[in-house]
Amino acid sequence: MKRVMMLMGFVLAGFVTAAIVIRIMTAFDNNPGCGLDCASPELEAALLSGLATVLAFPILGFFLTRKRNSTTRRIAATLSTLMLVAILLAFVHYVFNLHTRYLRAEAARPVQPDLDFMYMAIATRDVQTYTELKKGQPQSVGMIAQWQRCAIGGASCGKQPRQAHMLCKSGEVFVNETDWKYFSLIPKENVFGAIPLKSMKLCAPDNWVEP
Repeated sequence: MKRVMMLMGFVLAGFVTAAIVIRIMTAFDNNPGCGLDCASPELEAALLSGLATVLAFPILGFFLTRKRNSTTRRIAATLSTLMLVAILLAFVHYVFNLHTRYLRAEAARPVQPDLDFMYMAIATRDVQTYTELKKGQPQSVGMIAQWQRCAIGGASCGKQPRQAHMLCKSGEVFVNETDWKYFSLIPKENVFGAIPLKSMKLCAPDNWVEP
């Protein structure tokens, strides 16, 4: 009778833990209301984890309660440990999911000008980016997609080839002078108080609009 009660405790704990695990793992799931007919990968993973939890608890309980020296206190401690481990694993999944969503949000967030990158421009075609000119010729490292906004930080006018220092989706990049013409300035999006540029001829004298 005692063993049956212990097994019932494992079954009940399994259902409770499974409910908590599913709740944690579906914290970011936005099901449109069609239930399992259009289940997302997150919901499927949560339901499978919940099912595994429901099955694992009574199976483990069956083997643990077979030992003659199994006391109620020891079984309770084991049960608590199993519940904590299952919930902790679900929480790790939650943190990983949260981090992934944060990275996606950062990638989708438009570039904003600041005091280091005051002037906004938009690429009118795909533009090649390069490494900063230090020794030797700059090497191509990536591409700015057409219609992507970038903030201009300045230009190295005393070097050849001249390069513009920009802040784009991919981070800080350098664009050679031959490609400056493929950017269109957006004065209305400049940082507050910045004197607008006249053109993308960044090294031209008096390239600022008269106040």
